[in-house]
Amino acid sequence: MPKIYFAGPRDLPTSRPQPGVTERAIHGDGVVLRTFDLAARTVIETHRHEGPRLGVVTRGSVAMVIAGEQRILTEGDSFSIPAGAAHGTRVLEHDAQVLEVAAVER
Repeated sequence: MPKIYFAGPRDLPTSRPQPGVTERAIHGDGVVLRTFDLAARTVIETHRHEGPRLGVVTRGSVAMVIAGEQRILTEGDSFSIPAGAAHGTRVLEHDAQVLEVAAVER
């Protein structure tokens, strides 16, 4: 993967891992920063990752469950997902955006 030192949203590759989710990512040494644009009422089913994740809601609001604990997160709220913890998200009535930082999984 080529080194990117600076990037705007149009510079980053876009993926759509499921309907209602658009992902952009910039990779650093052992870490990745992802931006998720989430359509209203999208559900991201419960899943797990090997490594921990940190994130912040930058627009809209989401209901998030981490290890069985649920919270409604709004703009500016952050979250921490421990390695291996089951988690899922439901976007509320308006589109949302979430930024997430994670170690690169091998």
